Amino acid sequence: MRLTHRVLQTSGLPMTVRQFWWYSFLYWSFFGLIWYCQATMAWLLTPNAPMYATETLYWLIELLFWWGATPLIILCAQRFSFLKSQRTQGVFRQVLTHLVIAAVLYGIELLIEYTLLGSAMAREQGRQITLRRILTVFSLSFGTAFAQYLLLVVCYNVLTYVNQLQALKQQQLQTELTNEQLKNQLANAQLQALKMQLNPHFLFNTLHTVVSLMLRGQTRRAALMVTTLSDLLRGVLARQQANFITLRDEITLTRQYLSIQQIRFEDRLTVDFSIDPEAEECLVPQLILQPLVENAITHGIADLTEEARIQVTARRVNETVVIDVFDNGLGQEQLHDTSGLGLGLPNTLSRLQQAYGDRAQLRFEQPPGGTTTVTLLIPCQFSNENPSFRHASLSHAHH
Repeated sequence: MRLTHRVLQTSGLPMTVRQFWWYSFLYWSFFGLIWYCQATMAWLLTPNAPMYATETLYWLIELLFWWGATPLIILCAQRFSFLKSQRTQGVFRQVLTHLVIAAVLYGIELLIEYTLLGSAMAREQGRQITLRRILTVFSLSFGTAFAQYLLLVVCYNVLTYVNQLQALKQQQLQTELTNEQLKNQLANAQLQALKMQLNPHFLFNTLHTVVSLMLRGQTRRAALMVTTLSDLLRGVLARQQANFITLRDEITLTRQYLSIQQIRFEDRLTVDFSIDPEAEECLVPQLILQPLVENAITHGIADLTEEARIQVTARRVNETVVIDVFDNGLGQEQLHDTSGLGLGLPNTLSRLQQAYGDRAQLRFEQPPGGTTTVTLLIPCQFSNENPSFRHASLSHAHH
């Protein structure tokens, strides 16, 4: 029993001890029945040929011997495996080794059989069982015994190879799954970090404006700005764990932010929104528009004394959401060099790259004479999909 446990543990086959012995019994019974049927047919087809009772016992002892020797045969198959031999000479050497092992086992089998049945066979057949007769039986039937032995060895080698191959594939799949999970977690962490950088960025800018208004004695406007800012922060905090929100919610946050700026600019700033209903349910990174409209204000219309205008439009084109942020300023000369734009725009570019790879784009259109249009192109995804998984997979596919 210890040998059987050792063989199973070494092989790695998903098999219990009971299953091992059951499969072994079926294997040897198959060949034993073939031999017994052959002997029976020969007896039936030969006139006046007797069918000896000892032949049935001989077959039974043979079956039990090889069945009991199966763990030893498997151990030899492990020790002298064909899988370890890469060259023809090595395989030939392994075959010779198994030939010797099979000959020894078959010799032991014959000794056991003739020791137990020799007297009965001599009495029943009326002739003495001699060593010469035993050697004759050995030479005539060893080929069949060796073929059965070698087939078991080869089958075991094939099964272990297939099992190892499947285990390696499973391990590879598990490793890939673990890597994907780690990549997703890293992507989420990076997106969250970028978003957390952005929140205090526009917060500090707004508070700076509030302080400026108070220093100029415009406390009423400052109080209104603080109230509007609190509404905006409440909306942001309500979704602080979400990297992606619907475009509708993103537009709501953008409206709140621009309301703050309208307090600052009073009647000089006009804000227009034109949002396609088909695009409202598409998911976008949270606070992806705020840096764009802030950039339009800071580098576009800040110096205009009147009729400043910002227009935000969004439409769905096939599987892409196209968002335009237009301002009628004199032209944002620094747009081609993001190093001069503070945190907002480089942060936006990083978030798009992290979330979508090459599938998202940020374009600038600055015709001669002024105005700037920043166009954002984002793949349209919906809330019934898993955005965290989806954005990560898009990023990995890009790499």
